[in-house]
Amino acid sequence: AQNGHGKEVLQLFRQMQQDRVEPNKITFISILSGCSHAGLVEEGLHCFDSMFRDYAMSPTVEHFVCMIDLLG
Repeated sequence: AQNGHGKEVLQLFRQMQQDRVEPNKITFISILSGCSHAGLVEEGLHCFDSMFRDYAMSPTVEHFVCMIDLLG
């Protein structure tokens, strides 16, 4: 994700969802970081929302740092 491979990260996340693999907090840090580095703001916002809406996870400081990078 650090290399700007945001679209690939999102594809892998969709595949995880199709395979019913539960993401964890690290998964979302990777997704948000990938979106940030690739400039995928809308996708990052959607994933951040999905984190607590669909998976009932509370964001950590690391998630908020990724969001600051994404929106900055």
